[in-house]
Amino acid sequence: KFALSLISVIGVAAANFKSGSLSTYEKFTYGKFVTRMKTPNQKGTVSSFFTYWDGPGFYAGGWNELDIEIVPSVENNPFSTNVIYGDGHKKQESHDYAHEFDPREDWHTYEMEWTPDYISFAIDGKEVRHLATDNVDAAILEQGPVPPHELLDAYVPLGGKGFDPVDMPWYVLYDYVEVFTYNEHKNEFEFHWRDDFDAFDSSRWHKASGGFEANSSVFYPSNVYTNDGNLVIKMEPNDDDHHDKLHHDL
Repeated sequence: KFALSLISVIGVAAANFKSGSLSTYEKFTYGKFVTRMKTPNQKGTVSSFFTYWDGPGFYAGGWNELDIEIVPSVENNPFSTNVIYGDGHKKQESHDYAHEFDPREDWHTYEMEWTPDYISFAIDGKEVRHLATDNVDAAILEQGPVPPHELLDAYVPLGGKGFDPVDMPWYVLYDYVEVFTYNEHKNEFEFHWRDDFDAFDSSRWHKASGGFEANSSVFYPSNVYTNDGNLVIKMEPNDDDHHDKLHHDL
């Protein structure tokens, strides 16, 4: 929510910065999604872990998304959770911040659980938000299958107050991703797969190119790679001179 509103104000930096985005080829309906992630504590950035569906033939009334976002520009509460769902007519949102948590540049485990009965978000094993089906803001739960899930994405920078790219490049690191499917008959999660990113699995993950309207950076596949057992998304100026000076990996 913060990210989208800020992008709408900025809207001019798309050609000036590079970042990365990737998603799973596999599609999921319900499940538990876990990652251990380390984000740059840089204002004007958004680092995220989310599920996403816009359906065949995108329209706002069919947009569905479950978001975990780290937004350092929200100084007091940089951990953002969002449930976005289309009611068939327009996009609806239920947004909140986890209070009294600051990830800074530390490793943390982030988790989303999604079932027919609830959606929950957790940090380091502790639930910080829970939405049930009797909550009107959780109407996404009652709309049936939402298949495709993009589990990872980073787009940066957004610009705005406090943004200063002088020490770029910046990095988002993912230690692993775990996926659990949901067994509705047993009412439990079942382990499906884990990626420790010892190498990049191109049969599992798709690297994005380009971007989307009003995004303030451009996605380059070369800005997504594995290094030392981590998935890395790199953020840097999209300028030939700066690129020659700053293009180095961890």
